[in-house]
Amino acid sequence: MKTKPLILISILILSHGWLAAQQAERPLRFMIHAQPCMTWLHADETHLTAGPVRVGFDGGMRLDYSFDRFYAFSFGADWNLTGGSLLFQDTLFLDRITKFDTLAPQTRLTYHLQYVDIPFSVKFKTPQIGYTTLFTEVGLDPMINIRALIDAADNNISKEPFQQGVGPFNLGYHLGAGMIYSFGNGMGLQIQVIYKNTFLDVTKENDIRLPDNTRINQAGLSIGLIF
Repeated sequence: MKTKPLILISILILSHGWLAAQQAERPLRFMIHAQPCMTWLHADETHLTAGPVRVGFDGGMRLDYSFDRFYAFSFGADWNLTGGSLLFQDTLFLDRITKFDTLAPQTRLTYHLQYVDIPFSVKFKTPQIGYTTLFTEVGLDPMINIRALIDAADNNISKEPFQQGVGPFNLGYHLGAGMIYSFGNGMGLQIQVIYKNTFLDVTKENDIRLPDNTRINQAGLSIGLIF
């Protein structure tokens, strides 16, 4: 007689887990996310030295389309606050808004950049274990620059607009890994560690400034709510 309640409880638990799994496998899922991150600039040239890591932010929305149990396409739009600093070992020829300036060697230039990112990626997912799904992600990030400011403390330059010195577009890639925890009823929580790098030079060189192939690097923790 005591076995009947145990069997009933087992059936209810398994049924609840099965329903949660079915909800998790909806073809389309929408997510909003926020990602505090560490951001820095890297240049290939020896006359430049990368500055310290800065705090940035990346946040926005995603739409995941599961075309298979273990694979999904992810599309989105993000607001990306990024940047970093570079120490110029040689004389810096700076094309400012009001004038063309020559700054002394050992000038540190800090970039404050804002982009609209349009990421596209592929997710590789494990089978759901209980309420948890693990995944990895790889994708491309077309980037549109919407604001650029610079600081150079030794030259009394603070938050000066510098749109003319930054490329209007860029293209990056990102790699990520994380987990999705299902709350049921189609809702869930996604936590992901993510790294991003750009392919193209962030800066625009003038006629006498040496090319530097400066790229943005970001690493952060993304937390998202899935609907």
